[in-house]
Amino acid sequence: MQKPTPSKTRAVVKTAIIAAVYAALTISLAPISFGAIQIRVANALIGIVPLIGLPAALGISLGVFIGNLASPLGPLDLLSAIPTFIALLIVLRLRGRSVIAGLVCYTMIISAWVGALLNYVLGLPFLITFAYLIVGVGIATIGLGYLLYVSLKRAGVR
Repeated sequence: MQKPTPSKTRAVVKTAIIAAVYAALTISLAPISFGAIQIRVANALIGIVPLIGLPAALGISLGVFIGNLASPLGPLDLLSAIPTFIALLIVLRLRGRSVIAGLVCYTMIISAWVGALLNYVLGLPFLITFAYLIVGVGIATIGLGYLLYVSLKRAGVR
């Protein structure tokens, strides 16, 4: 069996740490992490995806899965890790052009997904719920996430 290279080990460690931090923030702030009106503070971590790359995208997706174990929507919300990963791949793809554009795309995709999920499970009106979600997800992802991105980039984090 071949030994993992230091860079592969480092990537796995980054993924695990990011997943743990995301899940811990989501669960510890559960009252504001779920529902139609939410500001999931853990989404600020999306600001590190353009800097760290795929390990961050994988870590956040895994963190979403773990954090959503506490979701009031039940096991169906575990599927949210899939659109999260797809949206994070878009953030990665756009990082060379515009980090803000990537964060906006993430916000739109996740707001649409969660809005559809809340409509399906709780019967909430999609458009109104989507509007509320854009605000909350946007505050955490675009606002806090971009601040985190700029701060870490200035500090030289990679």
